[in-house]
Amino acid sequence: MERTRVPGVPRIHLVSNLPGVNALGDHLRAAGLGPTSARSADALLVLIDRPLDHVEQDLLDRARTSVPVLLAGPTVRSLPADSPLVESSGLVPGRATPPYKLTLRTGPQGEAIMVRAGEFHPRESWVMPEKIADDVERLILVRHGMTDHPICTWRPSAGLGMFTLGAGAEVLADPAYHRLVGRWLRHCLGVLDAPPVSVGLLGTAEIAASHRAAIDATDGLALAAICDGGAPRPAPHGGPRAPRRVEDPDDLVNDPELAVVVVATPTHSRLEWAGRALEADKHVVVQGPLCTRAADVDQLAELANARSRILAVHAEGTSDPAYQALRAAVGRGAVGEPLWIQAHRGSRHRPAGSWHDDERISGGQLFDRGADALEQILALIDEPVVWVSASTVKRVWYHVSNADHSRLLVRFAGGGEAQVVVSDLAGAPRPRLEVLGSAGALVLDGVGADPGPGGDGPAARPGGRHAGPPTFGDLDDGGDLPGLGAVLLVTHDGVSTRYPVAAGPESSAVPFYRELADLLVSGWPLRGRGVEAARPVVAVLEAAVRSAAAGGEQIVLR
Repeated sequence: MERTRVPGVPRIHLVSNLPGVNALGDHLRAAGLGPTSARSADALLVLIDRPLDHVEQDLLDRARTSVPVLLAGPTVRSLPADSPLVESSGLVPGRATPPYKLTLRTGPQGEAIMVRAGEFHPRESWVMPEKIADDVERLILVRHGMTDHPICTWRPSAGLGMFTLGAGAEVLADPAYHRLVGRWLRHCLGVLDAPPVSVGLLGTAEIAASHRAAIDATDGLALAAICDGGAPRPAPHGGPRAPRRVEDPDDLVNDPELAVVVVATPTHSRLEWAGRALEADKHVVVQGPLCTRAADVDQLAELANARSRILAVHAEGTSDPAYQALRAAVGRGAVGEPLWIQAHRGSRHRPAGSWHDDERISGGQLFDRGADALEQILALIDEPVVWVSASTVKRVWYHVSNADHSRLLVRFAGGGEAQVVVSDLAGAPRPRLEVLGSAGALVLDGVGADPGPGGDGPAARPGGRHAGPPTFGDLDDGGDLPGLGAVLLVTHDGVSTRYPVAAGPESSAVPFYRELADLLVSGWPLRGRGVEAARPVVAVLEAAVRSAAAGGEQIVLR
């Protein structure tokens, strides 16, 4: 049956009796895909764990009138074998597999659905099809044995689709699943992405490099111009066309061909260039921290709202895969109530003397190297900060103006506390993040992960011919220590659980730019990447600077 593209914003009617489905509904609503009544809907999405009975014929009638009917989660396995919906879908469901970790693959017709899908490995059972009609589009596949089986389909001739993921609460709550369902809906409605968006990159060479690699790797974004003070470089073999080199930053932010400007300049100049880009009617991405004063964050937010432009912040700390594994464990209640969090950044090595070590340019040691740790902590504790205290030490490295050692203490409204330590005096490796809770403790291993100021080399390790690999010290006999980039959970009953985190080939900026591209070309919401997440980080760091100048005085945040 012939499909026509839905004009304007499509409206979805979601039918479900599953606990936890509200998060999916909220995501579809934020993406402009609903909700609406069944009568006025452009598509019907059904997630239900009981037979549909008399409703089946109604759904078939709607599908025949060019209203796609999409059956997701446990709906398919709840249908009887002789269901007319099964017959019309062109897919005869077979047995359900036991739950296991799935690797999703792009089907022959599924490129538009899986674009920018990233790393999503749900642990769930799925329905193995016994028979598939020739005219069924295979959108998302799972390999079982030596065969690829479809778990997400669409049959244009019947107006019916099936997606057999989404039966469990964990998958239903996953934003990656929400996005796949939304793209499935758009595909069945004939809604296409907008053309790629042109991007200009402004920054120092070492910061801009990771942004450039991530932008080049993101479908929907096209890096058109770069101003980083470097010489022109050819594009990698088989890679995208090299962006044009711009010498004057003002020329880049005012380039009429650019829709987005990325500001990856030193900390002290981010406010100026973000403001100039917004005034030039560009969408703006800023390397975190956004600036050095909370009042300036508010100024930029007001300007972005007045110009109807996007102001997004790339927070390196929360993009780290190992941190995301730790955060997921905290969210599942693995440590109970978080009571104390400690983050450490540093090593004992001589600062290189770059702008990262200049207090006037970097904002100081905490702003330059502690911001990512603070981003992680504030994302773990969903409570207001009550007060901040900080101290600094300057006794060793007099060739630079940044402190040698800085400590930041944060008190939350619920009574929990957190500490960030940034040090160029630390001779022994420490975990990058520890979370102590009412039921246990989580440790994020990051030995050697902090290159020090300016990224000029790995953190120093204790020497000696018997030194061996670095460890955290005397935690049991060393056998339960996580490996690099791993998360260790130790509960109060003495049980240890290791959550290994594989090092991916992509930079931590890639997931951020995937979400930005989804916003710009598909309209998906960009959550946790804007001013609402960036302002508390700046406010706490600003208070820390005041506290350190006052000898560690507690600064109350209002």
